[in-house]
Amino acid sequence: MSVRKRKKRTTQEYEDAELNIMPFIDVFSVLNTFLLTSAAFVTLGVIKVQIPFFTNSEDQSKPTRTLEVKVDAQKDQIVLDTSYSMAPVQANKKTFPSDERGIASLHEALVRIRTDSKDTDLVTFYTDDDVTYEQVVKILDAIKLRKENDPVFSIDQKGDGNNAELIDRVFVFPKVVMGSVIL
Repeated sequence: MSVRKRKKRTTQEYEDAELNIMPFIDVFSVLNTFLLTSAAFVTLGVIKVQIPFFTNSEDQSKPTRTLEVKVDAQKDQIVLDTSYSMAPVQANKKTFPSDERGIASLHEALVRIRTDSKDTDLVTFYTDDDVTYEQVVKILDAIKLRKENDPVFSIDQKGDGNNAELIDRVFVFPKVVMGSVIL
C-alpha cells in the first residue's frame, strides 16, 4: 500500500500594505518651489534684438555712400580703419598704442571723424582673444562716451525727442557693433 502524501494547500494571506508617499511629496514640493522661483526670473534675461527681415523683392532704395568706421583692438595696438562704402573708397588706417595715451588719441580721432561726417553713428569693434576685459571696456568708453570738451553731435532720430537729446549729450558714437563675436 502506498501512502500518498497529500500536499497541503497553502493559501497566502495578504496584509494591507501601505505605500509611504511622503518622500515623493517632499521631492515634488521642492521641485515645484524651484520651478516657480526660476520662472519669475526668466524674463529678466531677455535681450531684445532686431532681426533683419529678408524678402525676395528687390530693394527699391538707392544705395548711399556711407563712412564705415572699424576699430580693431589687439594686445599691443589699436587700429582705426575708415573707408567709404562706395567709390571712391578713400581708405585710411591709423594705429594707436594700447595704453592710456593711445586710447585718448583714439578718442580724439573718433571725435574728428564724427565732426567731419555727422551722418556716421556706427562703429564696428573687433577684438583679439588676448585683449583683456579692462582694455575692451576702456576702448568702448573711448568710442561711445563724450568728454566735457567734445562737441555735441545731433542725431536725426524719429520718435521721442527727449531720447535723442539724451543721446546727443552722452555719446560720440551711439551704435557699436561687436564684429568679432562670430568667428
